[in-house]
Amino acid sequence: MISKILSFTLLFSVISLAQDIKPYKLDIVRNGKVYHQVASSFWASEYPSPVININAHKKGTTNIKGYDSLREKTKLKVCEVENGLYHPWAKKPNSVINFYTITAVESYDIVKNIPSDIKQNFILDDTKRVLKVGDKIINVVYGAEGYSQGVLRSNKKADILIDFPATIFEENPTIFKQIEKSSTLEKNEQWLHLECKQGYKVFVEDKDLLSQKGIKEGEIRGYGDISI
Repeated sequence: MISKILSFTLLFSVISLAQDIKPYKLDIVRNGKVYHQVASSFWASEYPSPVININAHKKGTTNIKGYDSLREKTKLKVCEVENGLYHPWAKKPNSVINFYTITAVESYDIVKNIPSDIKQNFILDDTKRVLKVGDKIINVVYGAEGYSQGVLRSNKKADILIDFPATIFEENPTIFKQIEKSSTLEKNEQWLHLECKQGYKVFVEDKDLLSQKGIKEGEIRGYGDISI
């Protein structure tokens, strides 16, 4: 169990530039329609993709285009960024402020006392906190290595991050009752938040960035190892 916890902790430190940012609800607009989603500050998966190659073979900068906000794809603006590989595993941050994933809303109520053998599978930011009936685990998002992350919400206590096996709710339906779920977007979205040389910041979706002139897809050579 200890090795599993250590492995998962190390994994999340790699895939998240801002691990202390809890998954949060976010309304976004796509094609004029409002969708109720959850935003998390990492790209999920054991091998997150894509690797985005912005002229990584040479020093300098490149102009790309992005939006003021990922909430709505309005007018594009030019953003000059550092050349390099753009990915959570990149050795240099380049112009990245953070990575984001937009997913469906999924939350649960704890409706029955949790047996100790199940309770030990949860990893809490605050080790003094105890899971109890009436608590909620909200804004659940998949991380990697079979683990998910959410926000523990208890009465009169601050929200904290909580990690757990991705199948724990499905396997224990009498303990955890689903209280909200939305699968509004057809697919999850992955975004980059970038610092521009012009002095402002932009958001750009991974697939939109790859479609821009001169931008290529790199490759994953192994765990934690990417190249052009």
